Amino acid sequence: MKTHQIKERQSLICNLIMIEKNKISIENKYDIINTIKILIYQEAPEILEKVNYKDDDIFLNPLIFSYFNSKKNGFFSKEILPEILQGYYIKKEILKIERSFNKNNIAYIPNLGYFKKKEINPYTHILIQGDFEIVKEIHPTLEKYFIEFYRGHIVNQYPKHNSVWEAHYQQVFDAINIIKEFLPDFYKELTFSNRYIYLHDNPKIINFTSIETLGMLYFYVIGTNNLIYFIEELIHQGSHNYLNYLAHDRKEFFKIDVDNLIMRDFTKEAWDYRTIYGAFHGLFTVTQRVICFDKLVSQNVFSGREKHELLGRLTDQFYRFRTGLELLDFKEVYTKKGLNFYKELDTKCEGILKKYLNLKDEFDLSNRDLDFRYEDFCKLNPFQDFLKKEQKNYYQF
Repeated sequence: MKTHQIKERQSLICNLIMIEKNKISIENKYDIINTIKILIYQEAPEILEKVNYKDDDIFLNPLIFSYFNSKKNGFFSKEILPEILQGYYIKKEILKIERSFNKNNIAYIPNLGYFKKKEINPYTHILIQGDFEIVKEIHPTLEKYFIEFYRGHIVNQYPKHNSVWEAHYQQVFDAINIIKEFLPDFYKELTFSNRYIYLHDNPKIINFTSIETLGMLYFYVIGTNNLIYFIEELIHQGSHNYLNYLAHDRKEFFKIDVDNLIMRDFTKEAWDYRTIYGAFHGLFTVTQRVICFDKLVSQNVFSGREKHELLGRLTDQFYRFRTGLELLDFKEVYTKKGLNFYKELDTKCEGILKKYLNLKDEFDLSNRDLDFRYEDFCKLNPFQDFLKKEQKNYYQF
């Protein structure tokens, strides 16, 4: 078989796999939407008569997920549900806000705005650009998800964090526009599973998503030049939410309870505190970043400091790849579909990383802790050294 025929066949297989993934994700999304509609009907059926029942976006609001997930702890009164949804009422009613005020005494009411106590007009409006909304203030149902973790241990369960949307939202939208232009396939996945972004000032709260607030992204922000950082985190955290849709029915992919079983109990690696599902998320999000970074490098999207940072972040993926899943007994853990999915991700990631193997020797990441931080990276990998080599076309792949 000739080289071009092999490439055509590989491309066809990739397209078929993508079509299958999209089909599964869409089916799972409708299952989730229907579940939310049932929960609302059981809790407050009159709400369904007041909103557009066919508008799926209403029933995918992360505040609805966080509200129903909070019920097992009894944190919030059921009166908070109509407060959350009143912005979607077809026939507008008198604004009712009693239980939605956060620690700053501000109430975020989706589709309406942000309100201070005893005021009927929003003090600031919803910020939407294209397919995404910047959340300016956190709703109280989301507060419990902000925790300072360090290597599997809770360091601070009630950390402080402050919204910094105003200083950074435009750069987030710039990053989104770059993804939309140069990574169109990924952009479809990003918009399928994500819509809301919250920016805050506490770097000890590691960037996260939660299946209990599906569709929401939480980023800390330090410094001012964060374009490449935002691109990575949109790919990274956005892919967590996409996988939650794709693997919504765990039994399709796994034979065991991967949400609760811990890696070290299977691999005997004492350090590995992750659940098996969490480790699988790691493989998926690393592969997503490697695929996207490769496309950005191949298209010469960036130069100068931005290329320096992008290559540094790409190098970081070497140390996040094959961190334990390869030690599992595949027959014990995966269904046939799950094993095929695992092998697809592992093979794809390995193949692309081989293309950039010399970067492991080129860059020193020994001072990286949990997160890649460009300022730390530059201490061991000065930009001026990179620039001299770049001017000689050294970084060609």
